[in-house]
Amino acid sequence: MKKYLAIILAVLVSINALTGCTGQKAMPDNAFSKEDYQKLLALQFDGYEDMTVSEYQSKVWKLTDTTEYRNLLERFSKDETLYQMKDSDETASFLFYVLEPLTAENWQTRDYSGAATSNFPFPAENATLEYTFTLTILDADRIKVKDYFDIGLSIRKDVLQDILRNRTKEELRNEAFMQKEIESYLDEALSYMQTPELSITIEYAYFPLSAMEGEQQSAGFDDSDKQETRKYLNGTEEDYRSLLALKTPDYQNRALADFNMALLEWANEDYERMERISEDTAWNDFQVNLTTEELSFVKSTVFLSGMENGKYVQSNYTGQKEDPVYDEYLPQKTIVENGNTAWCSLYYQFSYSISYPQNITVGERDNCIDEMINAVHKFWSDTDIEDMLQMNEQDIVTELQTIAMAHSTDDITISTGKEQIHFERMDERQFTN
Repeated sequence: MKKYLAIILAVLVSINALTGCTGQKAMPDNAFSKEDYQKLLALQFDGYEDMTVSEYQSKVWKLTDTTEYRNLLERFSKDETLYQMKDSDETASFLFYVLEPLTAENWQTRDYSGAATSNFPFPAENATLEYTFTLTILDADRIKVKDYFDIGLSIRKDVLQDILRNRTKEELRNEAFMQKEIESYLDEALSYMQTPELSITIEYAYFPLSAMEGEQQSAGFDDSDKQETRKYLNGTEEDYRSLLALKTPDYQNRALADFNMALLEWANEDYERMERISEDTAWNDFQVNLTTEELSFVKSTVFLSGMENGKYVQSNYTGQKEDPVYDEYLPQKTIVENGNTAWCSLYYQFSYSISYPQNITVGERDNCIDEMINAVHKFWSDTDIEDMLQMNEQDIVTELQTIAMAHSTDDITISTGKEQIHFERMDERQFTN
């Protein structure tokens, strides 16, 4: 349990991360005017994070002692757009984690709810820890605003997330084991985070990974996670030989519509054969020796055509054209200076629409989509992390939309948007400045 102490001590960060920036802040919700935002940001007094809660309250209440001002703050607090941005936008974070809880009528006690998940990449299942933690201010004359914020941030972003990190799937399936681990973890964490000025309680509900069919949960764990999470065994030599029969010498010059139909017929011959190979691709877990060209055929050509066939079948049921969607988590960009970490992470999707599959070849489709993916990888790898830390999610959306437009063709239209992109960043280095 001593490892938890190190984690807890490391996550006590400064409020300056979200509220100490200088300069003009963006307007996250255009439902409010620039003047409205100026009134909100006017409550970020110089040095307010070092004020005690009671000092900060007195100053806010004095400045906002008009019906107009109070009504404006109530509109802000009820705004759904801002609430959804509370963990990604500085202004929204200040509103919902500092101003509103510390100056509301029942400011002494505040509940915060959320959920933490294990970190297996999509499409793998993840365990979930739903929680509500309660902060109760015991001495408003002693606790500082930044201390109140720091404790809440560390609970949301680190303590509760860390409980599920680096766990095996076998552990996460064992509900009894995880209940004990969570209880022990939280007991030790809270023992270091409680202060005479602030009381913390946490209630939670744990939702484990689903147990595989025929699998017995036990306290004895092994590391064979990848095999245990599969629904099907690995593809066999015979499975791959049958699939590679479609890899004719001229398959790249074949009309995409014809190739996709041949793949669909192959899949319909043996559903489980198809699923075994699909899971090999999803897990990058191939037990059959394949050449570089064969592996590229399976992981790129067959994968893309398989998605297109799935949407083709779906369209026949819905009566509407359905476009395939590619998605990916990119490697986190990280830098460490003097023990402090800065990082960026990106999950993105893009969809693509093929006007007439009979008019393009398999190779043209493969090249178009591969070049799109490579361009996103290049943008992510070539952009310096210091520049990336200055970007917000909309900046990333704009960059990826530009890349998508540049790699679209007359036959293939690639598109992405805000709802398909999730970008996060954190710079702990500034917390020590």
